[in-house]
Amino acid sequence: MPFDSITTTCVAQELDALLTEGRIDKIYMPDSYDIIMHVRAKGQNRKLLLSCNASFPRVYLTETARENPMTPPNFCMLLRKFLSGGKILSVRQYDLERIIEFAVEVRSELGDIVVKKLVVELLGKYSNILLVHENGKIADCIRHVDDTVTSMRLVLPGLPYELPPKMEKQHPFSCDKTQFFQIITHGAPGKAIDKILLETILGLSPLLSREIAYRALGRTDLTLAELTNNQIYDVAAELTHFFEQVKSCTFSPVLLYDGTKPVDFAPVPITQYESLYRVQPVAQLCESLDSFYLERERHNKMVTLSRDMAKTVNNLIQRCHKKMHLQEQSVQDAEKRENDKLYGDLITANIYQISSGDRVLHAQNFYETDLPEVKIKLDPTLTPSQNAQKYYARYNKLKSTAENAAQQLKKSAADLEYLESVATAIAQCESTSDLREIKAELTAGGYLKNRQKQSKRKEKDTVSMPAEYTSSDGFTILVGKNNKQNDFLTLKIARGNDIWFHTKNIPGSHTVIISEGQEIPETTILEAAALAAYHSKARASSNVPVDYTQIRNVKKPGGAKPGMVIYVKNKTLFVSPDETVISKLKAD
Repeated sequence: MPFDSITTTCVAQELDALLTEGRIDKIYMPDSYDIIMHVRAKGQNRKLLLSCNASFPRVYLTETARENPMTPPNFCMLLRKFLSGGKILSVRQYDLERIIEFAVEVRSELGDIVVKKLVVELLGKYSNILLVHENGKIADCIRHVDDTVTSMRLVLPGLPYELPPKMEKQHPFSCDKTQFFQIITHGAPGKAIDKILLETILGLSPLLSREIAYRALGRTDLTLAELTNNQIYDVAAELTHFFEQVKSCTFSPVLLYDGTKPVDFAPVPITQYESLYRVQPVAQLCESLDSFYLERERHNKMVTLSRDMAKTVNNLIQRCHKKMHLQEQSVQDAEKRENDKLYGDLITANIYQISSGDRVLHAQNFYETDLPEVKIKLDPTLTPSQNAQKYYARYNKLKSTAENAAQQLKKSAADLEYLESVATAIAQCESTSDLREIKAELTAGGYLKNRQKQSKRKEKDTVSMPAEYTSSDGFTILVGKNNKQNDFLTLKIARGNDIWFHTKNIPGSHTVIISEGQEIPETTILEAAALAAYHSKARASSNVPVDYTQIRNVKKPGGAKPGMVIYVKNKTLFVSPDETVISKLKAD
């Protein structure tokens, strides 16, 4: 959920209660759009995060440590100059706008007590953080907005601070149930009721619009034309009740969880998802947003890094395909070299019949039983012997080309197999640490450039542990999440009697049952095969062929790429991976 007007109201109220009379101790900017302020308030040290990041602007208290850059940005220096040691007098929101103002009492350069305002505008891509002097003029801001950007509202140092233009929506605090009813009935008949609320009532986000519709109607997909007057009155009554709570600042904030992962937040209880998400009440929303945004940032970094790496690897795969096509063409072209050797032999055998200046030799091919006549082109500027040597030279060149192309084709095929295994591993990564391992693997293999300066001291190459599962029979099953882990699992962790699994001719992870000298039940073997199929390129397929054998039968050839092995004495199972079954095997 974005920081909508109601969430802003809730957070501003909580921060006002927690930070009023607090002293600003430290200020720093961990990046271009985030500010961290250390505030000593009510006997506690608190860290206040202010962000005008266009993707998710926000304001809340955080416990997460952020790196303080060595050289602070100019705006950070300005805030330190004017606000360090200042006392927060109040935290308030501008009339249901997504704007929070911190009034800070400080001493001017002349020693007078003045009130500066730190204004945070949570307006999506137009988000900004501004310092406003006591005379109402902007001292500076993170995003400068001049007339090349817009003529509607200039935001520049020295200009008077003005609120953003108001949206053409009805202010809910001036409406009662009857007025809400009239507003709703003027909506488009074919439009869903939550969309009508979103487009006409100030302060509502898509989530809250759906929640009000759901509370009143038990559904969120009904259009205005499908509602009776009584149902419209129910929606109007729910709107009235909702905004009475907002006006009195009566909030019951919640976090929504998908399992253990926070997926959304709201200043009021959310019922529309029913049993899809777990709704966890929290005492204070602004102190509970840390876990939500940590997960959001982690996910965004994961998506960005994964997308960039997948794009790089896919480009390498396409380049490999093009290279193999050219190499295959070279091999095919070189197959014609036997004709050149034949022509050289025939010219040599019939050299006495060739006169200087001849352009063609008609000779019988004595290599075939019926002695067919062969027409051979000659260069009239060369002697007969030189013509024969010309064909022999081209034959030897093509022969060398064929041998080289065959070797390169074999290498390219190995590269392609390796890169496809890397692409599969990237698609199934669950953490940024897994992605960093793959990136280090590609860099070490020369597929990516190492943009970091080489350290004189060689760092120890570390590999994280494979994913661990427990079979229904109690056996440990380990699954490599990338090629380095695959090698570590197969060559270092596993022992001779352990059972090794891999999808047949399909990129995927190495999977090993740790036998500990016991006989492996059939159920565990089937579950391990399903894990191998699930952690492969064939995850979404059925009847996936999975080879398995004892670890003693798995070898890594010298010079083979990470994750590449050969194996013998294997058997094959056909399994269909089921995510529900896989999740039950995941070790706690």
